[in-house]
Amino acid sequence: MKTLINDVIAIFTRKPHGPVIIKSGLTEQEKADLVPVRTLSIDWVSSVDELEREVIREALEQGAAGYLISEFEQARFVHARATLFA
Repeated sequence: MKTLINDVIAIFTRKPHGPVIIKSGLTEQEKADLVPVRTLSIDWVSSVDELEREVIREALEQGAAGYLISEFEQARFVHARATLFA
C-alpha cells in the first residue's frame, strides 16, 4: 500500500522521481543504472489499485526491475502511461 501511495504522490508532484523498484536484491549502483526499456499505455482499468496491479504484472512479465507511472488521468476509466525499467 505504501508503494501505491508513493506512486500516486509521484504522479501529482512535479519534482523528478525515480522508478518504483519491484526487483529485490539490487544494489544502489544497479538501481542507479536502470534505464527505460518499454512504455505501456493503459486505458481500460477502473481504479488506481487495478492500474498498479496491471503495471506490476506487465513489468514482471517483461523482466523489468521497476516502473514509473505518468500521464495519469481518471475519468470513467483510469488512463496512464507506465515506463518499465531494466
